Amino acid sequence: MQKGRREQKTNKDNLAFACYNAHMSQANDLTRDIISFLYEKGAYAWRASSVGIYDSNKGHFRTAPKKGVSDILACLPPNGQLLAIEVKIGADRMSPEQIGFAKNISFVGGIATIAKDLPSFVSWYESLHL
Repeated sequence: MQKGRREQKTNKDNLAFACYNAHMSQANDLTRDIISFLYEKGAYAWRASSVGIYDSNKGHFRTAPKKGVSDILACLPPNGQLLAIEVKIGADRMSPEQIGFAKNISFVGGIATIAKDLPSFVSWYESLHL
């Protein structure tokens, strides 16, 4: 017996949702691991949430104050230089706003980078010789 369209669509939606959740879990894990690594190196680091906030009074999401902010921001020892890290998993690419944010950070003397996995980020960080 062939599945009905509604059931096929539901199964497809469930698979897409499961893939999205797995992807987000990988990004969350990598973000957490990078922040922990930076703390071990004496940096002050935090997850910079730039997602919209749901306003229950108005019944919709309010946009974030600044689009394109990197996933992780950190002040590096010994002088507090800003490090902006965009976490990307798999085929994820930076949005135009994220590219602009990274360019602005670099322009004013900060450091901006993309992290796809912990080993390559650690290698990159250690190459800075801070």
